[in-house]
Amino acid sequence: MASDEGGNPCTPTYLTAAWARTLAALNIEHVRLHDARHSCATLMHARGVPIAAIAVWLGHASSAFTMATYTHAQNEALKAAGTSFR
Repeated sequence: MASDEGGNPCTPTYLTAAWARTLAALNIEHVRLHDARHSCATLMHARGVPIAAIAVWLGHASSAFTMATYTHAQNEALKAAGTSFR
């Protein structure tokens, strides 16, 4: 678990504010922190990380929930699927 400067567990409000400050410092358009969570799961899935490991990484009890909610097909994966019938 992440902690603040004082070693205390971070609250969701603290993490959201830290995320917003980081994006602003990097001059990146605002993206919700929760959306980054989806991106993380999707990228892990695209790189072949087992879904059970992704589920644990995200703190989910169910791999099925992780697959249904957090992983999204990427264009390259869709193209590969389409060419698999050749």
